[in-house]
Amino acid sequence: MSSNIRIASLNLFNFAMPPLAFHEFNNIYTQGQWQQKCDWIARWLQQAQPDLVGWQEVFSPEPLRELCQAAGLAHFALVDSPVIEGFVARKSVVALASRFPIVSLAAVALDAELAFSLGLKDEFQSSRQILRATLMLPGIGHCDTYVVHFKSPRNKLPKGAVELQGAAGLLAESALGRWSAALQRGSEAMLLYQAILKRRRQSDNAVVLMGDFNAGIDSSELKGLLVGAGQLYNGDIRAAGLHGLPDERLKLQLAHFQLLDAWQLWLEVSEQTGDQVTATRPVTHFHGSQGSVVDYLLLSQEFDARSQHSLAEVVDYRVYDKHLLRPQFEQDAQASDHTPILAEVRLRHP
Repeated sequence: MSSNIRIASLNLFNFAMPPLAFHEFNNIYTQGQWQQKCDWIARWLQQAQPDLVGWQEVFSPEPLRELCQAAGLAHFALVDSPVIEGFVARKSVVALASRFPIVSLAAVALDAELAFSLGLKDEFQSSRQILRATLMLPGIGHCDTYVVHFKSPRNKLPKGAVELQGAAGLLAESALGRWSAALQRGSEAMLLYQAILKRRRQSDNAVVLMGDFNAGIDSSELKGLLVGAGQLYNGDIRAAGLHGLPDERLKLQLAHFQLLDAWQLWLEVSEQTGDQVTATRPVTHFHGSQGSVVDYLLLSQEFDARSQHSLAEVVDYRVYDKHLLRPQFEQDAQASDHTPILAEVRLRHP
């Protein structure tokens, strides 16, 4: 049996067991549709054989727990409950399933004072609770694993906030609503990043951050998650008291806290080994005919083959997109509108 570790993430797209409705009272799966959805998930779990999975859009946790346990993912975690009004599920949660023991579990608390200093309301909260589970991974040790589902691009403006009517009002609401959603999403991401840095300094644990980011990692609101030495201003380095360090020493100190895109880590390993891989990143979500990359796996330097602190390297990265590009109705009618993504890491010393 391989000692590699397979890390995956999937937005399930309205995982709500009937008679529960999702979002609106008439959105209810038939028993046949629900079985199709569960069968699709079970087939992917059998095919991919993940060792840990971050799930998003979970309205019915118990059926998901059962599917995971049947696939050998014995450890299952939540930090919140779906919001249900009557028989209508209004708000989903994230979940984590793992073959490896969960040492501790917490909902990530965002820094309220820091949020206020950014101009946000005192009561600012993430649109969905962020899960942090500390896992005991073979060859890695304690690993803080975060599962997120950042704010969607949908309009976040209160009804009636725009006074304009007709076409002008529609355009104003769309533009302002999208910007409001981007502000929420970016604030969630950056406040989480601060919480990850704080935890990393305290625990020294390896880090995995995964989920549906609802925007590209290079978007203005999210690219701070991958900030590195090349993006820092000299004045900021001086203010942090690090200006006297040689460049290489500074890079080493920063690298301890940086997050890295698992896709990029895989490309770098593939280039070193001479493997022929496509440099075009597959999309992970379709809205109509428009595809985009919104699902990500970010890792700390313990998973970076170039790092002197490397404990593992990313040897494969898969995007399971057949159900979106070449769907078979009998199997894929109730599949997700996202692709599962999976990074396989090989331990340096299994």
